[in-house]
Amino acid sequence: MKKLLSIVIAVMMCCAVTVTAFAATPDEAPAKDMQAIIKQAMLDNYYTDVKPAELEIRIVGGNENGSVYFEHTDDLNHPSVAYKIQLGYYAYEYTAADELLVYNNGKIYTMKNAYTSGIISDEDVADIAEWNDSFYGEAPAYDVDAVIKKAMLESYYFEVKPSHIEIYIVGSTSDDCVYFKYDDGLPRPDTFINTDLGEYVYKSGTAEETLLYKDGKVYSIPGAYFSGVINDDILAELVDFNIGVMRRYYTVELPPVAPATKPVSTKDAATKDTPNNSQNNNGAVQTGQNSVAIFLAVAMLAGCGVIFAKRRTHFE
Repeated sequence: MKKLLSIVIAVMMCCAVTVTAFAATPDEAPAKDMQAIIKQAMLDNYYTDVKPAELEIRIVGGNENGSVYFEHTDDLNHPSVAYKIQLGYYAYEYTAADELLVYNNGKIYTMKNAYTSGIISDEDVADIAEWNDSFYGEAPAYDVDAVIKKAMLESYYFEVKPSHIEIYIVGSTSDDCVYFKYDDGLPRPDTFINTDLGEYVYKSGTAEETLLYKDGKVYSIPGAYFSGVINDDILAELVDFNIGVMRRYYTVELPPVAPATKPVSTKDAATKDTPNNSQNNNGAVQTGQNSVAIFLAVAMLAGCGVIFAKRRTHFE
């Protein structure tokens, strides 16, 4: 009886260990499966021309709507250029070797594309910034949408005021200005803005114009610059926002170049001043002046004539 009881207890313990082992497998399997799924999506959609022979996926986080944040390592050569983008109130700096990507529903997104397409929100970016040092910035401690809408209704619209305004935050700068786009449902003139702002230029269509909010007032970017609300240092920050602010490229006018003069060689001077003896049929020395040559010839003939006359007189 004791032997039978021991056997039963041993069998029960084995079953318990087996069940425990199988129960632990599902907890580990999804992570490995997700790595394989992301790896295949990267090979199918992320790499276009050259695909890596080696690819490693490291899952680092995710959000409630099924998005998965991950980093990757491959055997391809990547430039060491540092990039900087603005995601709402936060800036994100990265290189191609350490870029944080997002997987959602079979597709791979960069952080910028994920943010602009709504895959990740401002709250998600703020959560990522808590554990990723490549994200930095801080959301204002007030209801941004509410204060911007209030300021627009009070000072931006003069005649027709919209019944509803949708605010889309672009980002904020070091001087606490908040930059945003908006949709009020009202028609806007189809014009193009091209304004020089110091060392920078602002180019944008009126339908996509970015405004800024500061201290209860709403400004256009040119209006804020010319009124002294922002300066060149802030414009340098706005270049990374990709909203139409860019550095101007000046064309420098060089002074006209004087035409090159051909140096006069000794040979050329001699040729001009003294004709070559090969051009003289009688071998007489020439000086370069025809009148002098004629004078010498006449003098020589006269001398010969005098000598001839004296010798003839002597013989007679």
